[in-house]
Amino acid sequence: MPEIDHKTYIKVPVEKVYKTISTSQGWNAWFTDETSLVINPDGTGDLRLRWTNFGSENQIIEDGGKVLEAIPNKRFVFQWSPGEQSSTVTFNFEPYKEGTLVILHETGYTNSERDLKACIDCATGWGEALTLLKIYLEHGIVYKQDL
Repeated sequence: MPEIDHKTYIKVPVEKVYKTISTSQGWNAWFTDETSLVINPDGTGDLRLRWTNFGSENQIIEDGGKVLEAIPNKRFVFQWSPGEQSSTVTFNFEPYKEGTLVILHETGYTNSERDLKACIDCATGWGEALTLLKIYLEHGIVYKQDL
C-alpha cells in the first residue's frame, strides 16, 4: 500500500514546533483559516482542518477526524479522509542540533484510483506544508494566502 514519508529540520525548539501542530491557533497561524482542535487529557481528541479561501475559486475546504495520540513534544497523530477512507498522519518530533527534526508519515491509502490520486496530492501537499511550517517558525513569514 502507498505511504507518505517526509522529514524536515526546523531550527526552533521542539516545544515550539509541537505547540504549532497541536493547537488550532498554531495551525491557523501558518496554514489553515478556521481549524478547530481539541485534545483531551488522555491525548485523544478531534481535529477539523478548514480553509475558507482555498485556490483561485475561493473554495471552502474542510477535512479532519480523530486525534489518536498527542504526546507533548514527541508525537501527534490524527486521522483525516483525503481519499476513499481515513488515513493516519503521524508527526514525530526529535530534538536535533539546534532545533527539531519533524518526521511525517501517512498511511491508510489503498491502490484504488481515487486513493492513489489522493496519496500523490497529499505527498506533494505535505512537502509544501512542511516547507511553509519551516518558513513560518524560523522567519515568521506566512505564505498561506497564495495556496
